[in-house]
Amino acid sequence: MKIINIKNIALFVGLLCTIPLFNSCTKLKEPLYSQLGNDNFLKTEGEIVSALGAAYSGLREFQGFGNLWTIYCTTDEVAIVGRTGGDWAGDGQDQQMTDHKWISNNRFFAGTWQSFYGQINICNRLIYQLEQIDAEKYKTYISEIKTVRALWYLWLIDEWGNVPIVDKFDVPKDYLPKTSTRLEVYNFIEKEVKDNLANLSKDINTNTYGRATYWMAQSILAKLYLNAGVYSGTPQWQKAIDATNEIIGSNEFSLTANYKDNFIAQNQNSTEAIFAIPFDETYTQWTWFLPLISLHPSHVQTFSLTQQPWNGLSAQTEFFNLYEDNDIRKTDNLLWGPQYTANGDKLLDPGYEKDPAIDGDPWVNLTPTFISLYNTARQSGARIIKWEVEKGSNGFLNSDFFVFRYSDILLMKAEAMWRLDPTNTTSLQIVNQFRQRAGVAPFNSLDAEKIMNERGRELFMEGWRRSDKIRFGRYNDPTIFKPYTDEAFRQLYPIPKEQLDANPNLIQNPGY
Repeated sequence: MKIINIKNIALFVGLLCTIPLFNSCTKLKEPLYSQLGNDNFLKTEGEIVSALGAAYSGLREFQGFGNLWTIYCTTDEVAIVGRTGGDWAGDGQDQQMTDHKWISNNRFFAGTWQSFYGQINICNRLIYQLEQIDAEKYKTYISEIKTVRALWYLWLIDEWGNVPIVDKFDVPKDYLPKTSTRLEVYNFIEKEVKDNLANLSKDINTNTYGRATYWMAQSILAKLYLNAGVYSGTPQWQKAIDATNEIIGSNEFSLTANYKDNFIAQNQNSTEAIFAIPFDETYTQWTWFLPLISLHPSHVQTFSLTQQPWNGLSAQTEFFNLYEDNDIRKTDNLLWGPQYTANGDKLLDPGYEKDPAIDGDPWVNLTPTFISLYNTARQSGARIIKWEVEKGSNGFLNSDFFVFRYSDILLMKAEAMWRLDPTNTTSLQIVNQFRQRAGVAPFNSLDAEKIMNERGRELFMEGWRRSDKIRFGRYNDPTIFKPYTDEAFRQLYPIPKEQLDANPNLIQNPGY
């Protein structure tokens, strides 16, 4: 089992289950039940370090089942299509995320909002408890938690823009936070990270793996500054370069020789890992189960899985076509074409008679081209295998998820330098490092399309395509599934209706 070196995480997370997380922005203060009060808990260093683990284990919520839709499915990367026979068809809310016709009370927005703010509340509680015990003694831990909280706000500012800033746990029972502007949230994240940098470790070892370090904090700043034009209205390209240079200049990280090395089951030794969320197929079940969501049901025979996959998440046709045929990232990330069992026999689909097209043959042949978003063939769509699908597994991933990877830092620097000077040769050299590793011809020059799509190919399904497409002004472009330019207001998600009903101080985003 791979865990961060914060002892007894499992103990504290188990205890945490006795504490209700707030489900809206009206219930912001959790009761401190007696078994977890400072009087008889958090008395020893071991208990305090164990408690700290809750801020980190909660990060697995980022890959939560419903959150996948808001994070990945509203760009050109992937989609959950309605299959013939009724699979994934339901009420159409899955597909709304891809054709940008979502309703304001779509359940995925409600679930993601609650999930993200629930984790912020955990951070607030831990900060409050540590400050009550000894703020100076535990300033390093407090800074770690505040940095993790800043990461949640980075995701919130990207998806909703105008959100409440809740940075206190000890608030009145009837406290109702107000919506802060996107600029205010931007300033809060920047200040929060910069104020805590000095207390964060610069060490790279097993004790700091999966924890908020100086380099993780600089990555938050780099990402914040890269998107500053969107978030604050004022581009900050040089600040983005400065933050990436801090990381690059440390010489603590380097590109792996092989792209796939970052996504194998035991990837904790990757030289590109700046900040990882640890996962384990046994101890973190039902927190990241991408193979089950994406693979065809018959793939249970290909990978000797102990559970049958659900035939859902698939790469969109346009994104599949972004890869050149000889790009190794194409075969490392995606699975398509005729499929076989673990023994090399033809993989058959017992439900093929429900399939109106392809070849009318039960032999599973995954085609990158879709028929439609709402009624497509069972065998349509390339599937996601970027993170290693181990033979004989239960469908839950052992691969750790890298929130910040060194490849992204280099590509952020290349883009920011290009933005300031399109003739800058360093940007071209950086981008061509990835082209070379992928086995494709180098670029002779750069433009916005090349940079955006090289980021897409390299960082597929790593959580940044949405902010990239918005930053490049391409988020609302037509796709096969969305053959129209949709409204610009959809670059921000709607604040869930139940939140608005519970808290009159919240202000809905424009257009909803």
